[in-house]
Formats: sequence, structure tokens, C-alpha cells
Amino acid sequence: MTISEMDSQMTTHDTPATDAAMEVKLWTVRKRVTQKRLSGLLGLPQSSVSARLNGKKPFSIDELYKIAGLMELSLGELLGERLVNEKNPQPVELAGGSATLVAGEGFEPSTSGL
Repeated sequence: MTISEMDSQMTTHDTPATDAAMEVKLWTVRKRVTQKRLSGLLGLPQSSVSARLNGKKPFSIDELYKIAGLMELSLGELLGERLVNEKNPQPVELAGGSATLVAGEGFEPSTSGL
């Protein structure tokens, strides 16, 4: 697959995780970074890196920071303007139904001392 073919696929919006995977994959081609090199950087088996690059498993924020550092890019450059500036993120679907998860399970906000 060529870079222009990969770029054209970016018009499809599956999920933020698959969009991020496509952006990272594009940069690996541009910067000539192999899956083997990403595997070593992230401390993951090559099969896990492949799953992330194919959008089957999301990258963690720590993994994205490491990849951006390796490629000498900002996180915004790595992920692309469209994904970074997304204003309507998809809600998290929970088992047993759909719900919008704001802060995550177990989050307790600090009180103002009242």
C-alpha cells in the first residue's frame, strides 16, 4: 500500500483508535521505521505492535509518546490535526449497554473542603 492510498483511507472515521493506528502507520512508512524497531522501543512482541498498527488494539498514551519521540515529532504531528482536534469523541460502550464514561470508574473528585 502506498502513502497516498493510506492517506485516502484516513477519510473513513472508524474509531479514534483506528484513526491513530493509521496515522502511526503512515509515519512509520514516511520515517522508514520498522515494526521490529517499534517492538524494541515499546518492549512488546512484534505481533502486539502489528495489532496496534492495524487498529485491533489501541496504542496507550505512553506508547504514542515513545513513538513520537523516536520519530522526532510532537504528539500532535504524529496523530494529525484532525484527530487531535476532534470535538465529538465517541462515547465508551460499557458491558450491558451504552453509557458515556467521563472520568472513569472509581474516580472521586476532590472536594473544596465543604
